[in-house]
Amino acid sequence: MIKHRPVRRISRREFLGATALTTAAGLAVSYGMDQRPRTAPYARASGFAVSTTAATPFTQILLITNPVVRPDFSPYLNEILRAEGFIGVRPTPLAQVDRAVLEGVRVVLIGAGPLSTNQATLLHNYVADGGALVGIKPDQMLGDLFGVRYLGSEAPGDYLRVSADAPETSGIASEPLQVHVPSSRLALAGARNIAASANGDPLVTVQRVGAGTAALWAFDLPHNIALIRQGNPQWADQERDTMPGIRASDLFLDWIDLDRIAVPQADEQQRLLTTLIEQFAASGPPLPRLWYFPGGAPAVVVATGDAHGSRVSHIERVLGAVERYGGSASIYYTPPEAGAAERITRRSRWALARLPGIGERLGGADPLPSPQQVSAWRARGHEFGMHPYVEDGLEAGYNTYWNEFIKYGYGPLPPTVRTHRILWHGWVENARVQARYGLRMNLDHYHSGPAVQRADGGWTYGYLSGSGLPMRFVSEDGALLSVYQQPTHLVDEHLMDVFSTGFEVGLTGAAAAAVTIAQIAESVQRYPAALGLQCHVDPFLLGGAKAERVGRWLDETLAYSAAQGLPVLSAERWLAFTEARATAQIIQQHWDAAQRNLVLEIEAPGTQTGAILLILPARHADAELRQISINGADRAQQAISLANRSYGAVPLQAGRQTIRAIYGA
Repeated sequence: MIKHRPVRRISRREFLGATALTTAAGLAVSYGMDQRPRTAPYARASGFAVSTTAATPFTQILLITNPVVRPDFSPYLNEILRAEGFIGVRPTPLAQVDRAVLEGVRVVLIGAGPLSTNQATLLHNYVADGGALVGIKPDQMLGDLFGVRYLGSEAPGDYLRVSADAPETSGIASEPLQVHVPSSRLALAGARNIAASANGDPLVTVQRVGAGTAALWAFDLPHNIALIRQGNPQWADQERDTMPGIRASDLFLDWIDLDRIAVPQADEQQRLLTTLIEQFAASGPPLPRLWYFPGGAPAVVVATGDAHGSRVSHIERVLGAVERYGGSASIYYTPPEAGAAERITRRSRWALARLPGIGERLGGADPLPSPQQVSAWRARGHEFGMHPYVEDGLEAGYNTYWNEFIKYGYGPLPPTVRTHRILWHGWVENARVQARYGLRMNLDHYHSGPAVQRADGGWTYGYLSGSGLPMRFVSEDGALLSVYQQPTHLVDEHLMDVFSTGFEVGLTGAAAAAVTIAQIAESVQRYPAALGLQCHVDPFLLGGAKAERVGRWLDETLAYSAAQGLPVLSAERWLAFTEARATAQIIQQHWDAAQRNLVLEIEAPGTQTGAILLILPARHADAELRQISINGADRAQQAISLANRSYGAVPLQAGRQTIRAIYGA
C-alpha cells in the first residue's frame, strides 16, 4: 500500500506571498517586453497644416485669398474671425471670385496681392451696389475705392492709435498699439481716418461709396497679429536674455513694449476689425456670432500645474484646491528618472498594490502616481499629461518622454502640453513636433523672466504675447498649424520665490494673489480672456514657507474666480470647448427686412464644458432685439457686453436647430 504524505495547509500570508511573486514575475516579463523605444504615433507631414478652404454652408463673410502673395497670412485672418466668433466665413481664392460668388455676401475681406482690371471693377461694383469691403493692405489699384492716395513709400513698424470720436472705434483701447509690420504711406482722398500712426499717418480708413462702404488697413493686420502673439521670428533660436536656455520668452525681449503689456494688443486690433464688420452689417441682416467662453462667462481660468517627480499627496494638494471651487486642472508630469529595470519594478509594485491584504504595504504611504491613480484623477475631470525635457533636442526629448509616459501606463496621451523650462525651438517648431504626437494645445508662451522686467528692475504683468484668446499657430509662410497657442499668464514662479532662480518678483502669497486678482478683474470688466494659470506642484513637495505662499496664492486666486462666476478648467476641457466652438456653422439664413425677423439654421456640437452661446446685436439699425426662439420655443436672453456694444445671447443646443430673432422699435 502506498502511503500518502500528509498535506500541509499554507497560511494566508504564504499564499499571498506566492501570488505576489508569481504576479511580479509575470509583470516583469510583460513590462519588460514593453520597454522597446517607440516612434511618434502621429508621424505624418510636418506641422499638420490646416486647410482653410473648406466649404461653408452659408456665407456671410467672404475672405478672398491670393496665393500669389508670399508669405500669405490671409488664412490666419480666417483664424482671427473664428476666434472672434464669426461662423459664416468662407475663404475663397481670388481666381474663383465672380459676380455669382459675391451675390448675397454682406462683407468681403481681401488681402494683399495684384488684381486684374476686371477684378478691380468687380469689387467696385460690389461696393457701389451696397456691399461692404475691407481691404487688408490691398492692391493700390483700389486706392480710389478706399478714398486714399498712395505716397509711394512704406513706413516701418509703428503704433496704431484709434480716433476717439469715430463710432467704429468705441470700446477699443485708446492706448497706442504696436505695429510690427511696414505700412503703406497714405494721404486721405475722401476717406475718413479712424486710426493713425504715431506721426498721424492714416492706418485704418473708411469711405462711403454709392450704397456701400469700403474700409482699408494700411498694414497686413493678420501678419501683425501673428508677430505680436508669437514674437519676432528673426530672433528664433537666439539666447537673448540672461535666463539659461532658449525659451519662448526670448522671442519677446525688447519686442513687447512693456508700457503696453497690460493691454492684449493683438486681441484689441482684431476686435477693431470685428467692430468695423458689425458696423457694416447695419444696413443688412444682423451678424450672429459665438461668445468666447462657456455659458456666457466673462472670462475663463485655465488651471495647470507642472510636476517633477511629485507624489500623489502633492498633486492632490493642487487638485483639491481646484475642486473646492468646482474646477478641473491639468497636471503636466515628469516621473523621476529611472532605467528600464526600475520602471518594471515600479509598474509591478503598482499592480501588486491592488492585491488584497498586502497592497497597502507594497504601495507605500505616499506613492508616485500609478496608472490606477491617474485614471481616478481623470474620472474626476482632471487632465494628466506629459512634461517633456528637451535639453538634448526637441525631437529627442518629446520621443523620450512620450515613451516614458506610455511605458509607465499613463496613456493615452491627452491633447495639451507644456515643455519643461518652456524651452523653445524656431518660431513654431515646438508646435510642429507636438502635432506629431496628437497634441493640439500648447501652453509654452509664459509670463516670466527678463522679457517682462523693465530696465529699472520693475516687473510687469499682463499679456506677454498680446492675447488672452487661444488661436492656432501660424508658420513663417502663413500656413496654419493644428496646435492652439494658449498663453500662460498667471505664473507662480514669476510672482513668488518657488525655485530661487533670481528671476522672480518675490511677493508674498497674499500680494501675489492681489496681482492675479487684478488681472482677472480687468479681464472680466474690459478684456475677455482665457487666463492660463501655472501652479507648480513642486512647492508642496518641498513644503515649508514656499508651500504656504503658493497655497495661499492659489486659494485666493481661485476663490475670486469662483466668486466672479468664472469657469476654472483644465487645458484639456478648455481645448474641447474651443474646438467644438470652431466647428459650429450656419446652414442657412433668411432676413425679412420688412418684419425685421432673422431666421437661422445652425449646426452646433454639444460640449461637456458648458453651453456655446449665440450672440446677436441688442440693437440693429433703429430696432431692438425683442425675442429669440429656438425650434419654436422662446428663450430668455442673457445680456452680454463687449467693447461698448450690447448683445442678446442664448445657449445653442447640440445638433441642428432653427433660431428666430425678432427686432422691433
